Amino acid sequence: MGNRIRELRAEKGVTLTELEDSTGLSTSAVSQYENGNRKPKIENWQKLADYFGVSVGYLQGIEERFEPTSDLGHQKAHDAIWKGMAKTLRAASVGKLGWEEAYQDLKRYQRKSDELRFEEKQETQQRMFDLALQTFKGRDRNEKR
Repeated sequence: MGNRIRELRAEKGVTLTELEDSTGLSTSAVSQYENGNRKPKIENWQKLADYFGVSVGYLQGIEERFEPTSDLGHQKAHDAIWKGMAKTLRAASVGKLGWEEAYQDLKRYQRKSDELRFEEKQETQQRMFDLALQTFKGRDRNEKR
């Protein structure tokens, strides 16, 4: 199996240009990575994995199971959103980007941030549910003794 860059990009609805804006990796390079014509350096694998919130092994197609990244991974994803927003605002303020286009970019970053917060909330709720089940199972065992 090849890498999962294209698959994750399609799943998240991310264009090559959006990926370039968020990671700094050129659209040409990412396209070549997706097609298997070029292998990313390890730091570029990490940038992509951080962006998508997966492990490098999963992104490379080595690991079969998806394991959500740690809170650090979420923080890096939030940081990438903030950096992208700052880049957009700087470009608009010096006239390299029109204000309407900047507004659309900022709305896109807001959607990404909302999605990330939703994922974090879901993960937290699942951990709380699992902990509650473990607690009740342990309590049930103790009462049966």
